Amino acid sequence: MTLGRVEVGGGFLLCAALLYYLDGEGIVLWALMSCALHELGHLAAIRLLGGRVVKLRLTCAGAELRLSAARPLPPGRMMAAALAGPAVNLALAVGTARLARLGFGERLYLFAGLNLGLACFNLLPVQWLDGGRALAAGLTLLWSERLGKQVVAACTAALVAALLAVGALLLWESEGRNFTLLIAGLWMAGMAGRAKRAEIF
Repeated sequence: MTLGRVEVGGGFLLCAALLYYLDGEGIVLWALMSCALHELGHLAAIRLLGGRVVKLRLTCAGAELRLSAARPLPPGRMMAAALAGPAVNLALAVGTARLARLGFGERLYLFAGLNLGLACFNLLPVQWLDGGRALAAGLTLLWSERLGKQVVAACTAALVAALLAVGALLLWESEGRNFTLLIAGLWMAGMAGRAKRAEIF
């Protein structure tokens, strides 16, 4: 389904519906708000830095912002744009945690935790995540694009291998009950196979 520059995949709709159905605590809406604000952080930074987003694609794997090839961002600006999303989440985590401490509602701790988790996850040095893009752009700025790609590819492979190994060990030790980490590793392995392009956020 396409609405202007926004493309919504069937997998996204199915996952969103399933999570909403299984969510008895109202966490999904808070998580979607965190994700939306994260992407808005990227959008604002890209616009301020002179880039242009030509498409926002929502899939079961997350959100992708495709940048215009006609207005590419140089490495320094690419790094700033990549870090803008996690920066928004970190600011929200700190701000909402302080509001919760001041008595504005215990649910704000949940929102703070979701934002902190989203920021930390996206800062992992993996090819298709913000941390990997920022690392690649930083190394390109300091040394070369080739080195940036090689280092990020090595970090991605090491993290995927570690998740798969530890996930398999936990599955074995729990006699098949603890499979969450293994699923995360398989998801990361599948994403690594897609070989995300640098201009996609």
